[in-house]
Amino acid sequence: MDGDISGPSLPLSALRLLIPPIRLVSAAIWQTVEQKIVLDYGLLEEFVFMVTELVPQLLSTRQRAELILGLRARLILELCRCEETAEPDIIQPHLDRMQSLRSLWNVEADNAEQDVSDSQFMGLVQNLLRNPEERRNFFQDVFPGDFGPTYDKAIQTLMWLFLSRLEKLLPTQTLKQIASLISDTSSVLNECMETLAQPQELKALLDTQKDLEQLEDIGDYYRPSLSRFV
Repeated sequence: MDGDISGPSLPLSALRLLIPPIRLVSAAIWQTVEQKIVLDYGLLEEFVFMVTELVPQLLSTRQRAELILGLRARLILELCRCEETAEPDIIQPHLDRMQSLRSLWNVEADNAEQDVSDSQFMGLVQNLLRNPEERRNFFQDVFPGDFGPTYDKAIQTLMWLFLSRLEKLLPTQTLKQIASLISDTSSVLNECMETLAQPQELKALLDTQKDLEQLEDIGDYYRPSLSRFV
């Protein structure tokens, strides 16, 4: 994930053949943050929470809390912005989720500071839901400064830190290394071949990814055990 590589886009079915699932999810998460697809931030928060529960060393306690709660808070405000979704029955599950994540702050903030921050945000959201005029004023005058480009940049920075450190746990392995991890060869072979039942995905992948210059001339390749049959 160290640079941008331009190229034709591929359908998801072809990407699944090319890229391991966690790396594919990580790439999609980064695109989501970079493109500010805020309505998907709940999925991002759940992924970060799950992975950092399993590997706490990926982020510091404060970084983890800021990223997880920051994503959920940004989603809540986006839902409040739109009249169709600024409804208590839509917003409340997200507020409940934030409440359940409060323990993330315990190490970095004392309870008084935490309670004030929570109370302020909850009060803000309730006010936005009750008062359409207040909601319009907030998103016109306050939101751009408090939750605009600087806030988005902070989320991007923390998300990139998280994803880049996660990627370091997923080293690229050679074919022989992967083969050594397989215990039931026939089962793996048959199940994997089922994923290639529709060859058009494989064709799309090979057509866009092949670089024939990487292949050395095979004309003089010696085949001592098979040459007698040809």
